[in-house]
Amino acid sequence: MEASQLKRKYIEFYKKKNHKEIKNSSLIPENDPTVLFTTAGMHPLVPFILKQKHPLGKRLVNVQRCIRTGDIESVGDDVHLTFFEMLGNWSLGDYFKEEAIKMSFEFLTSKKWLGIPVEKLGVSVFKGDKDAPNDKESAKVWLDLGVSKERIAYLSKKDNWWGPAGLTGPCGPDTEMFVWNGKDKAPRKFDIKNSGWVEVWNDVFMEYEKIKIKAILVDAMYCLFDKDRNLNKELFSMLNNYPTKLIIVTNADLNDTKNKPLTEFISDNIDIYTLKNNPDKSNPEYFEKLLNKYNLKPNEIIYFDHSEDNLNSAKKLGIKTELYKNSKQIQNFIDNNFYSYIPLKQKNVDTGMGVERTAAVLQRKETIYDTELFLPIINKIKELSEGNVRSVRIIADHLRSSVFLLMDGVLPSNLEQGYVLRRLIRTAIRHGRLIGIKEDFTSKVAEEVIKIYKDEYKELEKKKKFILVELKKEEDRFRRTLLLGLKQFDKLIKKKITGKDAFILFSTYGFPLEMTEELAKEQRLKIDKGEFEKEFRKHQELSRTATKGRFGSGLVDQSVETTKLHTATHLVHSALRKILGKRVQQKGSNITQERLRFDFSFDRKLTEEEIKKVEDLVNQQIRKGLKVIREEMPLREAKKQRALGFFEHRYGEKVYVYTIGGFSKEICTGPHVTNTQELGKFKIIKEEAVAAGIRRIKAVLK
Repeated sequence: MEASQLKRKYIEFYKKKNHKEIKNSSLIPENDPTVLFTTAGMHPLVPFILKQKHPLGKRLVNVQRCIRTGDIESVGDDVHLTFFEMLGNWSLGDYFKEEAIKMSFEFLTSKKWLGIPVEKLGVSVFKGDKDAPNDKESAKVWLDLGVSKERIAYLSKKDNWWGPAGLTGPCGPDTEMFVWNGKDKAPRKFDIKNSGWVEVWNDVFMEYEKIKIKAILVDAMYCLFDKDRNLNKELFSMLNNYPTKLIIVTNADLNDTKNKPLTEFISDNIDIYTLKNNPDKSNPEYFEKLLNKYNLKPNEIIYFDHSEDNLNSAKKLGIKTELYKNSKQIQNFIDNNFYSYIPLKQKNVDTGMGVERTAAVLQRKETIYDTELFLPIINKIKELSEGNVRSVRIIADHLRSSVFLLMDGVLPSNLEQGYVLRRLIRTAIRHGRLIGIKEDFTSKVAEEVIKIYKDEYKELEKKKKFILVELKKEEDRFRRTLLLGLKQFDKLIKKKITGKDAFILFSTYGFPLEMTEELAKEQRLKIDKGEFEKEFRKHQELSRTATKGRFGSGLVDQSVETTKLHTATHLVHSALRKILGKRVQQKGSNITQERLRFDFSFDRKLTEEEIKKVEDLVNQQIRKGLKVIREEMPLREAKKQRALGFFEHRYGEKVYVYTIGGFSKEICTGPHVTNTQELGKFKIIKEEAVAAGIRRIKAVLK
């Protein structure tokens, strides 16, 4: 069965199960600053997983294009890709585990659909931990369907838990389906370590939300009045490293010179909660008042005290507690309890089946690169080169990903999505050189990608010229960079080339270690590979740290702050069009809890007067207290009402339209405030160019 037939069958099956087909969204997530790319079909559905109703109902299905770079170092093996297509179906508060698993089983095994024999199936379920129980319910469903107990593996959160995509958000246990693709008969017992088992499908049961602890509560006796000032300095230093409020409870006079409290350690992150009349902390009412004062829920706080009675009182409300002993013990407890998992009111199902992997299994191919999705690309690369399987696969994968990123409007750059695109293209070019490709080749390979997908993705044919030109430009840029690297190499050969030098050539000039080694060999020089690898590991660690910061606020950050800023982007868009003209069109937005970033089409720098006019017009609408109204309607009706929407290819048959007074009307998925008075004061902090004909505004709410 070819991939195109697999996709058609999947959509047909779930439509028969009363699912509505939704659009295949862009690789660039809309209104989500916490992820660079759409890494799963659920990204466009985040608002609906949490609280909003989807215009097409509770049962949805689609094919979604995705980019994942977490396993980029594994690309070149039999199964890992950066770009792939995901088949997915969703239940938004409708069916749950039993029905989801039964539908998955039917599609996999029924002769009408995929016809995979039950004896070739293996499944895994979540074995449980301190955050969530063993998923016995899923295991029972599989047993009832005829999967033997030897073919059911109970695995940890590392293997059988999905999400959240960021640090916080919806998540839950999953059950994964594997098909035996080995040459021999399938073994009696399912073992995830056996490479003959290929994962094809994952049913995620989103029944929890992972939340971050908002406050740490510490009894003052053991921190402010400890005689050992160095120990307390260490304690405060440690607590200030956590991105959360620290509340110190005391009934002492902090100005009392006799007790000499350690007030010099108190920072802006610390709140002193001074008590009067020495209240009874062994009574839960005390903690109820404290939670109300700080607008906290019991699962959003950790409490340390020297009294077991006080801890027991807090525990009765569901607060996580620990007996205070020392700083190290506090740190260990916080690290292990900094996040809580709370049940979602709306339980959802989110499933994903990888098109490329499943097609390879159905076609009895050993690798994903042996299917019709890759063979024409592989053959073109081999036609231009001297071989080497891993390099050929990397080129095929990376240029395939690059074609789709360019289709979705990403341009090579040194920032965010553009940086990833540049890395993919340049890595492909480096591997091309390693296997003997001397001429420009990226556009030739890209043409094969476009041929394979042009019928399903009409945009590829429309943007073909643009895609090929941008690849050629990047190839030309990289060639110049390589020439600079060669000059740098010539300077280095006057002395011994260290592993650190080799890494600089790699990180700055794009020289792979193999290229540097080859050049060094010609000069009878040897590279210290151990030192290179040490530098490379340091680089990876820095990259991981940066990535954590990039994804830090979580996939579904719909906090009060981001909700306000999201609503403000609608006002900004409308104000820009009223002041600069209708040629202004939104090209993208990025919102964090601190600021909004809005990209729009315009061919010159804004004057200070124009920036002031935009600011004033937005603030005028905020002061008016305009109501924000959401309506659900067919897309054609939204157009008829002249609702703004410049991402039509992302919309389904039904959409949400947000109207802000008589000032703004846009197609959007939210989240939004209900009245503009909630926004405060709007201030533009920067206006700049980001590309030819594209300007960017950064703004805050005060």
